[in-house]
Amino acid sequence: MIFNFILKLKRLIIILSIFPLGSFTQAQEKGESSLNTRMVPLWKGEVEAVYSGKGKVKIRIRKGSIFYGKEEEEIKAILEKKNQYTVLQKNPEKEIGSFYIRQISISYQTNLEGKKASEIELYGSFTANSGMPEHLLTAGTFIQDYKQEVVYVEPGAFFTEDRRRTRPAKQFRHPKDGKEMVFVSGGYEQNGELFYESMGFFLHGQGNEPSEDNYNPFYFKPERGNLQDISSFYIDKYEVTNQEYSKFLKETNTPPPPHWKGGKYPTGKEHHPVNGITYREAEAYARWSGKRLPTEMEWEKAARGTGMTWKINRDESYSFFPNTLEYPFGNDFDSSLCNTLESKNMDTISVYELAKRSASPYGAIGMCGNVAEWTSSDYLPYQGHSLKKTHSEKCIKSSGADRSHPQKKNPRHISDPSEEFQI
Repeated sequence: MIFNFILKLKRLIIILSIFPLGSFTQAQEKGESSLNTRMVPLWKGEVEAVYSGKGKVKIRIRKGSIFYGKEEEEIKAILEKKNQYTVLQKNPEKEIGSFYIRQISISYQTNLEGKKASEIELYGSFTANSGMPEHLLTAGTFIQDYKQEVVYVEPGAFFTEDRRRTRPAKQFRHPKDGKEMVFVSGGYEQNGELFYESMGFFLHGQGNEPSEDNYNPFYFKPERGNLQDISSFYIDKYEVTNQEYSKFLKETNTPPPPHWKGGKYPTGKEHHPVNGITYREAEAYARWSGKRLPTEMEWEKAARGTGMTWKINRDESYSFFPNTLEYPFGNDFDSSLCNTLESKNMDTISVYELAKRSASPYGAIGMCGNVAEWTSSDYLPYQGHSLKKTHSEKCIKSSGADRSHPQKKNPRHISDPSEEFQI
């Protein structure tokens, strides 16, 4: 089934890792994640001259800088939050003293975007740390400011401190971007019971149309050698929205998509999925949020489930029983659960508009329709099959077993295989 989708920022996932004993916290048992922090550089200034304890530091303002596009008062307010900055030596990086700002001078340049600050000169005094010789405070050293940023610590350890085995939370809210995430487990669920949890077997593609790129020659005769084995992971419950992507842009000083007029997303579409995003931009959002982009198989499993059940026989051989879904919510198409041309909306809709009935077996919503989603996988043939045409691009997913690639008529949607990102 082919849908006319707008390409969008692909859904983001976190792979679940097994922690050592005792790493599972009380907060994690409640479905929350551990909070951790890291120091992220905001700006850097090179020491240009030091004489008799006084000198100058220069900060060059480039696109993406925290100072880029800001007015003089805003720049000074940022710098004056602290009076003292640590002076660092390069190679190896080492703290050697302190710099105290006495005066701030800002230079400007005029270009097509108008008059913008291009350079900052800080004048002040230097003092060496205890035990450090004064002559180390010289040109070539630097000062730098940081911000503290919350980073993700995986919530899925399998043991508590008293050595009892515990299950990962089925849902939790990510501390960095605030998005709900759902757990895609190993094994399969039947009548409310989870079987073979440690096995990540997954049946991909379809077995009826050999002419299609998503044809799996082994679809009706699965064996361990031709099945995917996917570790458990968490995936965003909803597609990334314009509002969520806008937060990323502000925090990282990243330029907005060209189709956002005045740098702002369309009015009234704050909860619509962000679209028109390149692979590199999707990758940057993933890196910022402390997650990564899903592989094609991870995305498909999250959308349609394992696609089969299985059992281990007495002779330790395996028997597999295909039972795949055509859509995340079942085998019968329902336009109210999947925003496509048949829905007659002729536009994206809020990610929260789709009913819970549209959820995949793991609880992910919007895995069918609305907009297509990037994966980190190259667009390659499945085992035992060949493509109608070779594409040196990433695979796009839109519904269950469907797969497509960026159209070459739109250069924003072409990506280089070398840009694949893995955490």
